[in-house]
Amino acid sequence: MEKILNEILSTLKDHSKRFDSIDEKFDSIDERFVSIDAKLVSIDESFNSIGGDLADVKIRLGSVEDKIISVDGRLDSVEDRLTSVDGRLDSVDDKLVSVDGRLGSVDDRLQTLSEQIDNNATEFRSHFKHIETKLEQHEETFHLISDTLIGTQIDIEHLSKKSGLHETEINQLKKRIHS
Repeated sequence: MEKILNEILSTLKDHSKRFDSIDEKFDSIDERFVSIDAKLVSIDESFNSIGGDLADVKIRLGSVEDKIISVDGRLDSVEDRLTSVDGRLDSVDDKLVSVDGRLGSVDDRLQTLSEQIDNNATEFRSHFKHIETKLEQHEETFHLISDTLIGTQIDIEHLSKKSGLHETEINQLKKRIHS
């Protein structure tokens, strides 16, 4: 029995050593839990700090949102103005197309007028040449008539002188005959 008791004692010692080893492991685990608890407390404090920071971020995001809404409103206003300007530019473009069409029409009319002026100038030159030719012919005729009239007048004067002489002679002869 002693032997059994020794064996039991030896087994108990082995178990005791194992329990000591387990106790040490539990102590180690307890220390780790304490370390983890400390870390969790630190994490909680960080989360609380982050929570405060998040509140600040939310406030700032609210401010940014308000500014974005303001900018969005201003962009809508700018977009409306651009739409208005675009409409006005379309109107100006339409007017320019109309003016361009009218200028094309005016250009065509000017071309037609230029051709008519050229044609009239040519026709007037032709008429002037014809009139000058006629004037030259009439001038020659007038010179001829004038020369003829001058010759006739000279002849008339000559005949008139002769007629006057003849009348004078006839009168003298009549007077002689009557005398």
